[in-house]
Parts: sequence; C-alpha cells; structure tokens
Amino acid sequence: MKRALTLVIICFSMFGHSQKEGQENALFTIRGNIGIPRVIGSEMFRTSFAGLYEANLSLNLRLFKNFYLGMGYQNTQFQNNKFLKFQYFNASIPYNTRLLSSGAFLKVGYDKFFSDKGYACFSVNSGIMFNNYFNVNADTSLANRPYGLTDFTAPSVQPEVSLNFIVEKHLAFSIMLGYTTMFS
Repeated sequence: MKRALTLVIICFSMFGHSQKEGQENALFTIRGNIGIPRVIGSEMFRTSFAGLYEANLSLNLRLFKNFYLGMGYQNTQFQNNKFLKFQYFNASIPYNTRLLSSGAFLKVGYDKFFSDKGYACFSVNSGIMFNNYFNVNADTSLANRPYGLTDFTAPSVQPEVSLNFIVEKHLAFSIMLGYTTMFS
C-alpha cells in the first residue's frame, strides 16, 4: 500500500509543474502499444486463460492545444492455462484453446507535458471487438447443448494513462496502464 501511495504522490507531483507555453506534440502522431494483458475482471476467465500479447496502433490528429482525436486497430490474444487438461480414461489431453480479439477504435486523449523530455497522456479508446475462440473441444454430452458460440462481437472501452519519455525528435517510449472492458 505504501508503494502505491508513493507512486500516486510522485505522479501528481510531476503533473503539478506548469506546462511551458507552446509545448505540444506534432499535428499528426502515430502511437503504438505492445504489452501482455492480465485478466483481473472475471475469476472464471482468469482461471482459464492467460494473456499472450496485446498490440494496438492509432493514427492521431491534434485538434487544439494538446487534445487529440484518432482511430486505430487493436489485436489481443489469450491462451488457456497449461494446467487445464481433459482426462480421457488414463490419458491426459491438454487443451489448446485460444481467444483472438481484433477491433477498430476511436481514440480521444490529452497530453500533459511535465518537462522538455516527458509528458503524461490520458486517453480513452472506444470501439468494436471481433472475438474468436479457436481449438474449442466441445463436450458432446446432452447437458452441454446447445454449444456456446465460438465467435462474438462486443463494444469495448479502454481508458489509458501513460508516461512518455522523449528519446529523439520523432520517438518516445512509454509506460502505459490500460483497462479494457468488453460489454458482452
């Protein structure tokens, strides 16, 4: 708890500095994120699946000051946890089920510079996700019929907060925290 509180205080103290007049990002920016998703919402999904990767890319246009609007593409993949196995007589057959999610989103955000070499970014991605389960081993017993869908579409929202560190004129690296919610 002390570490989390210290981190929050440091973040707020960095944002408390006044922004230099005229300091803003380029009119057009390309922003990309790559990470490993961690399931924290559904206990059943967290027990069954682990994140492999999440990647998104957005094209953004600065509207005024440091507010921007963009559009992008996101791709995420989960695979089932290795301890899940199907017992068939005396043999153990591992599952290889995967969930692949792809989608388009609109991005709205704000950049807050805290120095010449760094800025914080607050944004929200909202769009539609197309989800497919692959390698599903259907249980053929009557109790499990009708089978569940292996593909579905869901609207999604993803608020993001990132700290960006400018390395070169056209390159910055960041530490990003996001929380994706699918409404299905």
